[in-house]
Amino acid sequence: MSASPSSNPADHAPPISSDHVESGQPEEYISMTQFRKSMQLVRLQIAIPISVLVSLGTAMVCTLAIHPGVKEISDQHPTLLTPNDTMTGAYWFVVYFLQIGFCLVLICARSDATKATLIHGVGMRYAIANWLIALAVALWTLQLFRSCALVVIVNTLNVISIHITLTKYPPSLKHPFDAIFIHGGVALLTAMLFELTWLHVGSVAMGWVIESKKHWAHYRWESTIAIAVVNVITAIWEAATNQHILPLASEYVALCLLLSSPRINPSMPDSGLPKPASEVITLICCLVLHPLAVVASYGIRRQRNQEGRIRLEEEVEEAEARAQQAQERAAAARRRAQQAGVDTDNGHH
Repeated sequence: MSASPSSNPADHAPPISSDHVESGQPEEYISMTQFRKSMQLVRLQIAIPISVLVSLGTAMVCTLAIHPGVKEISDQHPTLLTPNDTMTGAYWFVVYFLQIGFCLVLICARSDATKATLIHGVGMRYAIANWLIALAVALWTLQLFRSCALVVIVNTLNVISIHITLTKYPPSLKHPFDAIFIHGGVALLTAMLFELTWLHVGSVAMGWVIESKKHWAHYRWESTIAIAVVNVITAIWEAATNQHILPLASEYVALCLLLSSPRINPSMPDSGLPKPASEVITLICCLVLHPLAVVASYGIRRQRNQEGRIRLEEEVEEAEARAQQAQERAAAARRRAQQAGVDTDNGHH
């Protein structure tokens, strides 16, 4: 007679992991730490795409739909720190393209490394950066230059903080989209804000506007020193942290300044004035400085690797010496024990 199927539900229950049995938690439960991380990621997945849309929409409206727009106002207030409009427009197009890619990476994040980079390396500051960009564009369009300069400076510090914390999560070939859309986007935004935007907006806010040919070189040394300081600081950072995308962005930003010519009359293309020699020479030196910083970064990294190998070899030698000493002490102890045994036997005889 065949045995009837068991009616006990426990006989058909799936096996339960020993870890969950020991912890007293059902298998489907997650820890509070995992829950908090999941909620942090969800908040980023909501806030950052919205901020990108607001920033992009504000930039498009204030550039294309409103007159005078961003470009017209820049042309009406020429300074020695006014960049080439066409080149900066192309640069911002790339920045927003990378931001859209960033949003896709954020929404599709699966690996722990990507999630850690997004949550701890970037965080909600990325959304704040886009909101501040939108606010700065609106203030610039309203020609509230001092307020705009203050917002840009705050945002520059905010983006720099993101760039610094991202050094704890370096790009990897295992995650190419992270390297392109996360690290690349932040690097481009850092270069634009720190090396150009706050200088340009600040120069307009402080009244360094070229109103006629006699005002052409009034602020040449202030502009030259400002360009030199931000580029030297950036180059030192590039050399110390082994940056790859930031030097390329810095080169482009320097070209945006070098290839611009402030015009006294925006409606007359021939009214452009050449840049002072001091500023041109400084920008050319900056174009040379950033590649040198990249070379220096490789030299520093190679030296660190050599020092690491030397320390490792020294530690291995010390470990071998300690092992040899331990063997010698053990051999001496065995000899003493054997000698003690021989002396004991002789004493009995």
